[in-house]
Amino acid sequence: MTSRTRLKRKEVDDVLGGEEMWKHADSTPTSCDKCNHGRAYFLQLQIRSADEPMTTSYRCASCGYRWNEN
Repeated sequence: MTSRTRLKRKEVDDVLGGEEMWKHADSTPTSCDKCNHGRAYFLQLQIRSADEPMTTSYRCASCGYRWNEN
């Protein structure tokens, strides 16, 4: 005879700020790959080691599509 117990998952905190960080992001004229809108919000984060360049994350101001650039 076997039985299964479902464990409750812990809530994970978003260490990068989640949706709240995009409220204060600056915008720049750039083209969205998905909808070709001409403006996007951006953030720069040091994700890798200190000798690597910062990663720039973009979010389209129109459709909300997200992409990264090294």
